[in-house]
Amino acid sequence: MNTYIVPCSEAQGFSRVFIVDPGGDADFIIEKTEDSEVAGIVLTHGHFDHCGAVKELKKRYKNAPLCIHKGDLAYTGKTAYDTHREDFFKLGALYLIDELQDSFYDFPEADIVFDKDEVLSFAPEWRLIHTSGHSPGSICLYHTSGHLLSGDTLFASGIGRTDLRGGSFEQLQKSLERLFELPGGTKVYPGHGGFTSIDREKLFHEKCGF
Repeated sequence: MNTYIVPCSEAQGFSRVFIVDPGGDADFIIEKTEDSEVAGIVLTHGHFDHCGAVKELKKRYKNAPLCIHKGDLAYTGKTAYDTHREDFFKLGALYLIDELQDSFYDFPEADIVFDKDEVLSFAPEWRLIHTSGHSPGSICLYHTSGHLLSGDTLFASGIGRTDLRGGSFEQLQKSLERLFELPGGTKVYPGHGGFTSIDREKLFHEKCGF
């Protein structure tokens, strides 16, 4: 999966950044951010592959708030382990929870809980768009210069699965309709795979009949 290190503002460059979806390899992420002020850690949703490095990053960046939408709040704090275990069970991969349990026991509580479309307090050039469907609390982040961090809502020639906790294909369809209202030239940076654009994905979805 893709982890993004994002400038809080164009003017500040990489002197002040936030981290999106730190799925793993905390040491590598710390290496890439050690010369920056980390202003926050944002999860586009709560699935295990997007938050595996959170515990280690919160130890290093104690003042960086952990942010998630309220729909996926159960993936954090005291309920994190059981919630992830439920997903592994549905995936038929319950054995993996034993290998990854250190990442989800004593998982940090969320510091900022989103409940509506809003701008990031520490990066006001970025606007949150609630895009439920892949999970109840899935979000995308949009920058008015024409950049979208789409999490697992929208991929290059694909969309997120809807068979895990709280997933809904119907809600995902409505979320895609919202994203397709963005300017066609918007560059899309998904949670997995390569980059794409709104125009390209609108065309793909029209051809596929989505």
